[in-house]
Amino acid sequence: MIQRKQTLWLLAAFALSAICLCLPLASYEPKGMGVASVIYNLGVTDGEGVLHFSSWPLFAMLSLSSLLAFIAIFLFKNRKLQMKLCMAGTVLNMAWYVYMGIVYFSVLQTAGAFRIKFALCLPLVALIFLVLARKAIKSDEDLVRSMDRIR
Repeated sequence: MIQRKQTLWLLAAFALSAICLCLPLASYEPKGMGVASVIYNLGVTDGEGVLHFSSWPLFAMLSLSSLLAFIAIFLFKNRKLQMKLCMAGTVLNMAWYVYMGIVYFSVLQTAGAFRIKFALCLPLVALIFLVLARKAIKSDEDLVRSMDRIR
């Protein structure tokens, strides 16, 4: 199971998504006087740690994507379901970026200077790993089907 390259891709996607859940995504400083706020997957907090805006869909989408990648690791005998879970994780990661854009353009664009943190790119890398895992699973499935034809 662990020797398959798609398992390594899925494990890396799971780890990156889980790490991104814990780290700050971005920060912004108000135009006037005020304390800089930090954006997490669960919401936007100010300097004192008070939650100003809840963005729980970011957390939900990334958590579900991470969970799907972890579950897909153990479904190595059911390659079709594994491919579907990879595709669902890919769609969830894309939806995460769409919602992050909505949060930025609706709430944070008028707030001031926006600074991106390192964790904002982790779901993109996880998305790439999920696509690579799906491609490897598809090639395994094609190989098995070709062997069935030979018999």
